[in-house]
This record gives sequence, C-alpha cells and structure tokens, in this order.
Amino acid sequence: HSIDDVAVTAVLDASDGLALPRDLAFHPDVPGQLWIVNELDNNAVLAEKLGDADQLAIVRGSFSDGRHFMAKPSALAIGAGTGAMATIHEEDDFTQGPPPFGTPADFMGPTLWTSDGLVFRADHATHLDMLHNSPNGVGIAWETGNVYWVFDGAHNSLTRYDFKQDHGLGGNDHSDGVIRRYAEGEVSYVPDLSSHIAWDVGSQALFVADSGNNRIAVLDPDSGNNGGQIGPNYDGVDQSSVTGADFTTLVAGADVGMQLPSGLEIHDGMLWVSDNQNSTIYAFDMDGNLLDYLETGWPSGTLMGIAFDPEGRLFVVDTLEYKVMMIEPKGR
Repeated sequence: HSIDDVAVTAVLDASDGLALPRDLAFHPDVPGQLWIVNELDNNAVLAEKLGDADQLAIVRGSFSDGRHFMAKPSALAIGAGTGAMATIHEEDDFTQGPPPFGTPADFMGPTLWTSDGLVFRADHATHLDMLHNSPNGVGIAWETGNVYWVFDGAHNSLTRYDFKQDHGLGGNDHSDGVIRRYAEGEVSYVPDLSSHIAWDVGSQALFVADSGNNRIAVLDPDSGNNGGQIGPNYDGVDQSSVTGADFTTLVAGADVGMQLPSGLEIHDGMLWVSDNQNSTIYAFDMDGNLLDYLETGWPSGTLMGIAFDPEGRLFVVDTLEYKVMMIEPKGR
C-alpha cells in the first residue's frame, strides 16, 4: 500500500504545456497517445512515447475559440472507432462576450471534437458538435457512437447526450440531438473538482464518482420513466428528464476510508478510484469489494483524473504541480 513499493515517474510537467490539468485519456485507436485537458488554458496536450527518450508533447488550443468550445475543461472521453472525442467544462458564465452579449450563464454543455490529433485545435473549426444546458460539468464518459454521459454540476444530475449525426467540422446545426437527464438531485457537485464517470459495456451501466456524497454509485439507464420536457432548450432538441431510475450506492466511501472520490476508471475487470482528499488510489472489483489501495502520501488536492495505457501502467494527473505521473511495479 506504500508509494515506496512502486516506481513513480513524472513524465509530463508545465514545460510540456500542462496548466491545471484535470483529466487524461489514452486514445483507443492510437496506441500510446495520451490526451490531457488543461482548465487554465482551455486547451489540450497530446503526448506520445511516454517515458522514452524521444517522448513528444504538443499543445493543441485556440486562444479565442477555446474560451467557449473548450471553456475550463474538467474531463474528456474518446470514442473507440468513431474518430471523435468529447469534453465537458466546469463553466457557468458568459463565454462569448461580456454581459449582456454572449451566451447565457447556464448555456454550457459537452463539445464533440475530431479525435485526429493532427487536426484538433480546440476551436470552432475542429469541433464536430455541441449541446447545451449542463454547465459546471465535471465528468464525461463515452457509451457508443456519438453518445456521451455527463456529470452535470449545475443540476446535480447525470445526463445522457446523444449528438446523433454530427454537423461536421466547424458547423452549427445541433437540432438532431437527444438529451436525457437522470438522477437529478441525487449526486453532489463539488466545485473545482472533477467527478469522473465510466460506462461499463458488460453491465450496460454508468459508474459514478459521486464526490459530494463520498461514494461510488451505479446508474441503470434502462430503468426509470420519462419525466417530461426540461428547459431551457437552447438547441431545439428532444430534451427531457428520466425519473425513478435505479441509482444505487456501490461503495460507501466512509466504509473504506475514502473521503473525496474524483478519478474513476474501469480497467482489467476492476474499478479504480483516486481520492482527491487523502491522495489514495483504490482498486475495487465490479461488485464494490475493496481489493487493494495505494497511499501516495501526496498533498491533498493532487489527484483527479486517472488512466491506464495499453501496457497496464497507471497514469494520474497531479493537478497541484501541473504534472502527469506514471505508476508501475518496480523492476518492470
């Protein structure tokens, strides 16, 4: 359980363009390519050959457009085989001009992007779609196709966004989207903290780091009833709530010493969780039984997003020091 029993390497830092990194994800179709989103600079860093002498890191961003299309990104998810990825943003303010101009304060939502690292620039020209009315979003997960789930901090809900047919690079037609808001008021948003979520293909369920309630919870999206239309409907889409869905606690944080769950990843048949308060990384089986844990000893506030590379090495963001750390067995 000790950090001294594993090998820890800082593979990226501020000199590589990290600026308040919140989340990271490996591209499922480009082996070894890591994407990291920066809240401070409204952009992303793409890195390859991590830990090698010829490691590469490139900042992809846009000074102007990024302040709306990737405003304060808190999480990202990449769709396998889709050519797309999506980001969610912890923003609940005007993003395209000072009041009374620009977007309304409750406008923000997830953005769909090309996942081609040679094209992506975090700007209007390289976004594929955008849907709205989930401001202060702090988690996102890919389900299938152009379908993504969002931890919506403004409504303390879990919202399913189906972009349907995207409008292509640089378009603006969002009208075919389908939005379903689940479990409103049943999760608890913690400001300035990513609350990650993960879609499990096997169980067809959504796993949630419910930070404010100090638990790991599971949503069955096939349960519940249509609760009627919700607004404001900025995109003119099919947008409604789902009530009474089966949403249960898998792990009560207090039972295992957890304090503030943030990062969450499903890997190798296990559920991995980072704790932002006590800087511990937990491993559970899919039934919520604690299998192992690693006490890093790092300062409170360090850990948010976590991800595994194709070799099974664990990568974590160090949000305080603007780093990405690689954790692996000693002598590997």
